[in-house]
Amino acid sequence: MASAMQNYSGDNGQGLAPIEEYLPFVKRVAQRLARRLPSHIALEDLVSAGVVGLLEAMNRYDSSRVTNFEKFAEFRVKGAILDELRRRDLMARDARIESKNIENAIGELTRELSREPEEEEIAERLDLSVETLRTKLEKLTPVRVVSFTDVYPMNMPSEADSPFDEFAKRELLEQMAHAITKLGERHQQVLQLYYHEDLTLKEIGRVIEVTESRVCQILSEATLRLRAILNPEGAKQDRKKRKGGR
Repeated sequence: MASAMQNYSGDNGQGLAPIEEYLPFVKRVAQRLARRLPSHIALEDLVSAGVVGLLEAMNRYDSSRVTNFEKFAEFRVKGAILDELRRRDLMARDARIESKNIENAIGELTRELSREPEEEEIAERLDLSVETLRTKLEKLTPVRVVSFTDVYPMNMPSEADSPFDEFAKRELLEQMAHAITKLGERHQQVLQLYYHEDLTLKEIGRVIEVTESRVCQILSEATLRLRAILNPEGAKQDRKKRKGGR
């Protein structure tokens, strides 16, 4: 963190406070993201990554265009933290393959059935028992959440966006909202509680009266179903690649 702070070019003439005064703000952002990540990810590492985003925001901030600095900076702080998580390759290669296989199965079944497939149908397509499928989904939850964050909460329009960027983000959010309506009631409820109400997995379990482990499974399945709905061509291309590689 110290080396990153040394790279700050100083007050950019926008009347910002000293960088140290914004560190509690960075820590709050990091703590919110940490709640969604595996416990072995150190909060200090997330804060250090967030400081990089803070420095970028301080150097680029223009008070004539944006009046709320923290609102402006939050997008870049979150982005820097997620970039660090991607750099570490939080999602191992075998987990990526596992996740993609489940996502493809969901996408294929959705097209074939013209509806959201049942859990039993997904398990059958993958030649798994429902219990094994749930176990795999639970293990994938942390990495799927990070991946889904790339699309869902990070792309809200901001005052700093160009008109084109704002239009593109709003269009994406409309697509996301429409895709969510295609999910089952339980999946919609869990997404709402997790991303909008900001409840922890344990708290969601109390609300819907299931175990924390089951919440992990539902959340992971919901994100995979959404990705399959939003990127139906992806599963087709992956299937062609698999056939071509045989």
